[in-house]
Amino acid sequence: MTTRPDFTLDLCGESCPYPVIHTLEALEGLEPGQTLEVTTDCPQAFRNVPDDATAAGHELVGTPSRVGARMTFVFRRGEEAITPTKTSKTSWWRRN
Repeated sequence: MTTRPDFTLDLCGESCPYPVIHTLEALEGLEPGQTLEVTTDCPQAFRNVPDDATAAGHELVGTPSRVGARMTFVFRRGEEAITPTKTSKTSWWRRN
């Protein structure tokens, strides 16, 4: 990505499932179209974070980068993203 992301989130030191949870919560707080750069060193996050974020309707921008144990992803908040909610009795996800 050549432009600077709107927000950054450093999750190094957080083990799974927290990189996924914090990424989805952060994306929920963005306006549609805004970008979030996520950095983590959790090995499972290399697959889980992009899979869960795109399944929730957000866009992975570019290719994730990996330098040593650190991985960086950039996401764009989806226009009609599905977001987590703790109030729903039937599902953890709700559509905005």
